[in-house]
Amino acid sequence: MTSTEGRVSSGLAMGNRSRVLVDHHRSHPKTKPLPAMNPYDSPKSNDAIYPDEISPAIVERLIAGSETDSLVFYGVSDHQLYGRKNRIRLSGDVAKLAEDAGYDPIVYQSVLWRCLVFIPVVPLGVFAVIPKLECDDDPDRDADQYRGIRMAWDWSQIRIQYGVVFGTALLLAAIACRLWFAG
Repeated sequence: MTSTEGRVSSGLAMGNRSRVLVDHHRSHPKTKPLPAMNPYDSPKSNDAIYPDEISPAIVERLIAGSETDSLVFYGVSDHQLYGRKNRIRLSGDVAKLAEDAGYDPIVYQSVLWRCLVFIPVVPLGVFAVIPKLECDDDPDRDADQYRGIRMAWDWSQIRIQYGVVFGTALLLAAIACRLWFAG
């Protein structure tokens, strides 16, 4: 781990293989400043990119590793990426560059979540990510590794993911009650 790497969380509840590493290489000149913040809004990063379509410049930065975050998830982690919004399948020379760099030629927007046994609880940020074909940091090579660029919060994506989680929980609770009281 280099001096520029930092941990997303210091205390991890799921054991020593349950960790997430994030490399910080930011302050890119092409990022847009966010509009003035309402004091009642949650804090936002000043170097976030707006969550519209993923631009070719973002794809180039992800492949090159220029000012990106390295996200690594080991085993049952207390952090996970969920969602694949604005998914782009790379083709041609760009796909070849991604594969030569060891990445799957797919780029998408995903939400980093603080999780409780794979159940998303608290959103930590929105990233444009490209998945690594094989994790370099894990001796077993079974960890999930991504290269990402932090984007501005996309509350519509977060609301949908919360809706899926809580909708599924309500459905399972209804089925359990039906089975409990049926017999």
